[in-house]
Amino acid sequence: MADFNVKAGWMEFRWLTVSTGLTATYTLGWRITDNGADPWTSRFNRFKDKDKKASFGGARLMYHAFPPLLDAMGLKGKDCTFISALSSSESAADPARQVPWITSQLALSTSSHCAIDALSKQPHLQIHKLGALNARRSELSKAKYVCNALPASNVFVFDDFVTSGSTLSLIAQSVHAVNPNARVFGVALGKTERLAWKPAMNNNHLPNDWDKVWTDGEVEAEVA
Repeated sequence: MADFNVKAGWMEFRWLTVSTGLTATYTLGWRITDNGADPWTSRFNRFKDKDKKASFGGARLMYHAFPPLLDAMGLKGKDCTFISALSSSESAADPARQVPWITSQLALSTSSHCAIDALSKQPHLQIHKLGALNARRSELSKAKYVCNALPASNVFVFDDFVTSGSTLSLIAQSVHAVNPNARVFGVALGKTERLAWKPAMNNNHLPNDWDKVWTDGEVEAEVA
């Protein structure tokens, strides 16, 4: 299992199982697939299931937590481009979907370049529904990601969750194919992992105030 450093409250992974093309990947916490009782895992699962309250909570936390990460990395918005990972059925990002929407709002709030329309691919089956590793890799290879030229060389690829890093790596390689001097960073709400691999795994590293930020977002959803 990949080790991480803590940066501005985020988990910083320098390496994932598949990391080709990635400088680093950042996630808020663990999404522990065999411990649904973990409070943050429960939130992440509801976000994955497109629960409205969790969508608001996750978005609010990203808006709160990402700017300090950018500062900790020593980067300015003008030097950064934000793109969004695509769902399995998409050929281009739907700007109304959770992740592209969050990506565009973060670009606006940090004065970064938003390029969610710069990435395209071929639709494919949902990877998480395929059991065997070889089957998942074979299906993912059908995506054939293509990226356009980007306006800034620090490229952040936003997704909901990362597991092995395979999807982010393919996107990073498509970025480098046209933007050879780019540095590509993955950003997601959670790193999917199994407690069976590391019994001591927990989300105790998350800053205490992040709990309230997420909860306030869920409250906001009730009146939206």
